[in-house]
Amino acid sequence: MFPVYLKDDGFEEPGDSIYYLVTRDGLFQVKRNSLFHARTRVRGLSWLMPEHEAARLTLPPIPASVLAEIVAFFQEVFYVHRAEAVVLLYFNQDAERYELKIPKQQVAGGHCRYQIGPTPPGWVRVGTIHSHASADAFHSELDDEDERHDDGLHMTVGNLDGDVSLVCSLVVDGRRFALKPSEVFEGELPDTASVRPSGESLQLVDLETVPRDSDAEGRPSSV
Repeated sequence: MFPVYLKDDGFEEPGDSIYYLVTRDGLFQVKRNSLFHARTRVRGLSWLMPEHEAARLTLPPIPASVLAEIVAFFQEVFYVHRAEAVVLLYFNQDAERYELKIPKQQVAGGHCRYQIGPTPPGWVRVGTIHSHASADAFHSELDDEDERHDDGLHMTVGNLDGDVSLVCSLVVDGRRFALKPSEVFEGELPDTASVRPSGESLQLVDLETVPRDSDAEGRPSSV
């Protein structure tokens, strides 16, 4: 068994002929003898037990009524603007209650612009939910880039003009872990026909002056 060192600001080369070095760029094996002095990247330490990347949601399931409210808002935005939109999801740990916040946003066929803003005291920002208008629900390359540095639950709702589709994932340290909707929500999606978004919610949504990425049918060309 060989020693392991952390390469921090105060690191100094140890006298060991063989050791492991944990760095910002990964794990290296360092060998030094009369012939060479080398650092080679290694996947792990052979004498330790294996591990794999994983992530799971530890909050209570989100009620189906919350999902219905989300979908109803997205459908209304799609009906009015033929565009996608976004909502933010928060959880109050003391009250064990979820709450949606609709940020002020500019929308177009295949994207929306918004600011997250500060998290209210006593609440945890769980993540984001955005729509894909009439396109399928999936995590696009743009979504990957937007959410790379935003740890939390991220969901996409699609096919707002038909049978609604939904994908969910946890993003941690730039890694995306797919979750089944049943791992996130409690119960099936209820009928959204009886759920009407408030006028105040829709007032927070403005259409871009010149939408850049939607066709005549409202289908986004890039999501």
